[in-house]
This record gives sequence, C-alpha cells and structure tokens, in this order.
Amino acid sequence: MANRISFDRWLLRVHEEDRERCRAASLATQQRGEPYQIEFRILDASGGVHWKHARGKAITDTNGEIARVIGVAQDITERKRQEEETRFLAYHDTLTGLPNRRLLDDRLRQAVFLSQRRDTRVALMVVDLDRFKQVNDALGHRAGDAVLREASHRVAACLRKADTLARHGGDEFVVVLPDLKLDADCQVVAEKILRALEPAFRVDGRDFSIGASIGISLFPADAGDGEALLRNADAAMYRAKQLGRNNYRFYGR
Repeated sequence: MANRISFDRWLLRVHEEDRERCRAASLATQQRGEPYQIEFRILDASGGVHWKHARGKAITDTNGEIARVIGVAQDITERKRQEEETRFLAYHDTLTGLPNRRLLDDRLRQAVFLSQRRDTRVALMVVDLDRFKQVNDALGHRAGDAVLREASHRVAACLRKADTLARHGGDEFVVVLPDLKLDADCQVVAEKILRALEPAFRVDGRDFSIGASIGISLFPADAGDGEALLRNADAAMYRAKQLGRNNYRFYGR
C-alpha cells in the first residue's frame, strides 16, 4: 500500500497532459509484465517543467508472479529544447520569428481547404515595403533588420488571431486572411496596415518614412489554389507600386 500511495503522489507531479499515459504504462507493467518506455513532463517544486525519459520492466519471482518493477529515468529537457528549437527554425524566419515560406504554404493550403468546406473567402496580401532600401544604404543591414522587425510588429497588430503573417523574403511580407464573409473585409485590413506603416521608423537617431505597396488576391474569385493566389497578389502589388506606392490594389481591378 505504501508503494501505491507514493506512486499516486508522484503522479500528481506529472504534467496533466502526460499523466494518463504514465498511469497506463505503469499499470501495464505491474499487471501484465509489459516493459515500458515513455517520455513525459514533470513539474518541480517551483512549477518548472522538465522532460524525462523512463524505461523499466517487471521482475518475477520463482512462481512467475510479478514481484517488483525496476527502471531508470533520465532528464532529457535540454534535448527536447534543442528539438523544439530545430522545429521552430524549420518553419519560421530567424530574423522576425514569423512563419517562413514553408509554413506559409501549409497555412495557405489549410485556409483554402476550410474555405471550400465553409463556402467562405480567403484573401492573400503581398505587403512590400516601399522605401526600405534607403535604410540599408544609409545605415547598413543591421538597421534594416531593425526596421523589418518593427514592420512585422506593426502589421501583426492589424490582424486577427486566426490570420497568418509570414515573411516571404527580403522586405516582403504575406498576409493570409481566412474565413472572410465579404471581399470588403480585407480592404479594411489593408487600410489598417498602410496606416500602421505610415509613421516614421526611427533607427540610430534617424527617421525613415517607409510605407508599403499591397497586392490582394481573393479565393475563389481570383484563383483556385494557394500558388495562384500568391502569384496574382504579387502582380497586384507591382501594379500598386506603378500607381504611386503606399496604396493597395486588388488583382484584376
């Protein structure tokens, strides 16, 4: 009974999402003699989370009955941290922390799929900073990086939680607005983004007016898949630049 009580108390320290797996693995070993090997999270006295890898097996007596269970556990928190960091870097831009092209493609496919099921619209925006080159020319790439990070924060503040903001490379960002009811909904967002980028960016004591040109493509009106949406929004963005910059244009309008 003492062992059972100590196990139950120990189980309370296991992260609630992993607790049932640990309980099931323990019972399978105690009742059926199945060896176990499991990774789980455990909470320390201050509430910190640590990852453990545990393995063990049942020991039987001369009658073939399970007499005890032996096992070992090791801390794998650092390994898990490195794995998580590797996964993050595979799908995110290292400068801004935004989704990269790989994650953008996945989010865009999901948005189109859900739009087809729900009979809603998806808007894709290509947001290209207008006068970004002047920052790099005047102060160098470190200053340019600071502007890109600030621009990403400003644009993100204009979006819903369900939307996706990705860095598409250089000074270009892509916004995916899923589950729209009206085409005009994305027009409101485009205007918010332009207003957010209008105030000067201050870098190393100097002010730079950047602004942006935005191209917008709509599913299903303008394209039947994510790749075509991106291509059409890019064409609309270049049209916006030709017409004077710091504005937005819809594809085909």
